[in-house]
Amino acid sequence: MPVAKVSDINMYYEVLGDGPPVVLLSGWSLADRAFGKLVPHLKDHFTCIRVDHRNMGRSDAPEGPASIEQMSDDVAGLLDHLGHDTAQIFGAGGMGALIAMEFAIRHGARTRSLHLGSPSLKVDNFLAEMMEVWRQLRHLDVRLWAREVTLWCFTPGTYERNRELPAHAFEARAGENTFPSPNSYDRIVDAYVKYDATDRAAQITAPTLITTAGIEDMITGPRFAKAVHDTIAGSRLHVFEGTSHGYGAEAEAEFSKLAVEWLMLHR
Repeated sequence: MPVAKVSDINMYYEVLGDGPPVVLLSGWSLADRAFGKLVPHLKDHFTCIRVDHRNMGRSDAPEGPASIEQMSDDVAGLLDHLGHDTAQIFGAGGMGALIAMEFAIRHGARTRSLHLGSPSLKVDNFLAEMMEVWRQLRHLDVRLWAREVTLWCFTPGTYERNRELPAHAFEARAGENTFPSPNSYDRIVDAYVKYDATDRAAQITAPTLITTAGIEDMITGPRFAKAVHDTIAGSRLHVFEGTSHGYGAEAEAEFSKLAVEWLMLHR
């Protein structure tokens, strides 16, 4: 099991493929499930690096508060461990985008290109309240928590046309041990809610692609992504209309095509 000592933790990671490095940062999923449909399109051209963030999966979950800033420094430490001075940083799933954005702020010289999937400069009161409900629900019943989160990730149309897609996402979310303990999930939620890049995101100079679902994504969606786009000079924004937070699955072919083209452009 590949584990690197970075910062104050042992961090689990996977390396697939060969070529220039791309760090794939997911939200609330483990390394071996993250970007499962995208990696086959990338591994013939890139070294794909996937990780379990601190407080998740097979990485350590130290006591005390966690932060997005810590998690971005963990990525920098892993690149040091693997001997990569620079990499393309591909963050998605909301939290993965925050870690990627913070990496580009703190380690700009190491960021060859940046993808931010469902990013936010900071959460609003609605999302903070939603995450607090999720936190309490997960303490009560993990499978009920997984079903609730999954409902917010797909559109009603997807439930009608392709019921198997959210059903599979639910089983994966409920079945994997994403968070080793209730406290580790609490720390992840706290880190997400406390993060604020409002006054710092303009420092990003790396070529940046921002993707988001349409207005049916009430978790993140355009209300956040457009603010990030307005803040990062020269960034490109792509909205997957008619999708929700799980747009990478709902618009799989379009998303994969865009992602591969972006990474190849900056290869």
